[in-house]
Amino acid sequence: MRKLEHFERKPGYAVFRPVGEFSFDEMAHLISRAVVRCRRQKIGKLLIVSTRASSFHSAEMAEQYNFAEQIAADAASLVKIAHVANPEWVRSQDFRVMVAGNRGLELKNFSAESAALEWLLQPAKISHSADKSASPRKNPI
Repeated sequence: MRKLEHFERKPGYAVFRPVGEFSFDEMAHLISRAVVRCRRQKIGKLLIVSTRASSFHSAEMAEQYNFAEQIAADAASLVKIAHVANPEWVRSQDFRVMVAGNRGLELKNFSAESAALEWLLQPAKISHSADKSASPRKNPI
């Protein structure tokens, strides 16, 4: 497998920009390593820009599922990920985003780097679920 190149730490986040030709498995492995590096170095936000990566095939459903599960496990709910890719690729990735999200990963795909960075750097949303549980319920009778 290839070395993790094009990984850069920025103030408040990291950027991974794979460049070149990759198989699906190579790309999955490199993204996994970038996510693990962020988690271990306590970098809570990762921008992946894969617009200069090419030749990895469109994965079968099982491969997509396994990849999404692996990235969610690698992030351990500690790394928020914005992924910038070609528009055709972004449109085809809803399944991966759903699988990863169901496993606690905050992930979104973009076709523009500026939009991805804006979303990635937004402050964390405060959960109001505790407030909702304390609200009185209407009597169903």
